[in-house]
Amino acid sequence: MLNDVFPLRVEAVPAAHTSEWRADDSFPPRQTQAWQLIYVCSGTIEERCDDRRVLLRAGGLLFHQPGEVFAMTTVGEVPPETLRIDFYCTGAAMDRFRGTILHAEPTEQHDLDWLANTANTIFDAATVRGEPPIVKEDLPFGAMQQFIIHLENLLILLARRCRRTKRPVARVRRERRQYVLVEDARAYFAANLTRELKVDEVCAALGCTRTQLQQAFRARLRRTAMEEFSAMRIEYAAQLLARGASPGEVAAQMGYCSGAYFSQRFRAATGHTPSAYRRIQQGLPARRQNRQQKGKPESKTPIAESPQKE
Repeated sequence: MLNDVFPLRVEAVPAAHTSEWRADDSFPPRQTQAWQLIYVCSGTIEERCDDRRVLLRAGGLLFHQPGEVFAMTTVGEVPPETLRIDFYCTGAAMDRFRGTILHAEPTEQHDLDWLANTANTIFDAATVRGEPPIVKEDLPFGAMQQFIIHLENLLILLARRCRRTKRPVARVRRERRQYVLVEDARAYFAANLTRELKVDEVCAALGCTRTQLQQAFRARLRRTAMEEFSAMRIEYAAQLLARGASPGEVAAQMGYCSGAYFSQRFRAATGHTPSAYRRIQQGLPARRQNRQQKGKPESKTPIAESPQKE
């Protein structure tokens, strides 16, 4: 009767940790002693599951069954972040997770985010990279029980979903892949705003083709990948100008080929030259404003301003 009321129960969580990895990072193969959940918060990894390799992008998750050999290697140049939880669980419902690769849905995201944010408050990272973390001493009252409750709720939601016989239509699966690809690309853009990027370089970093990248951006943002990158660069340049940097300093820092080219691109995007935008943001008066000197009559004929190089 107890198994009917509680068909899926987590008995213990010996290890859990949210880890940030460097590009080209990895850890050697190990064998699981319990069930293990691996969830990719951001970036892309290649996860070993015995003899097969699985590519997991942001939002992807899978389960290693007890006794399975696993290892991890990061993929691309976007440093990934992962949540890994070892747990002992009873109930036949866990069988439906064997060999299954899932992508988090909105109803499951709350528990996943909570677990990812809380894991490091309960466990300390091991001194050896890739080894199991160690539970902390003097935990807050009920901390482990609360962690298990969120994990159980996540497992129940996933088990319900795995019972669905109808797979998402091709359009839905394509939209999910495009969304993840766009988010990974924007994260790569954000890490490289101070230099020019080529489409081929972005594709190599993300492990996709030019067609896949462009289709994803046109479908999700109605613009090309490089148009989005240029817009992010202009936005960052505007922030630097608002903080007081000169147009020349911004052009040099952002890696533009010349100050004139930077000024041209900035004006096309914002409608202002970098100098004018900087003055507007800092509340400065107009450039070369005529000031009436003491005792000198004001000229009735305005003098044309000479153009100033940006």
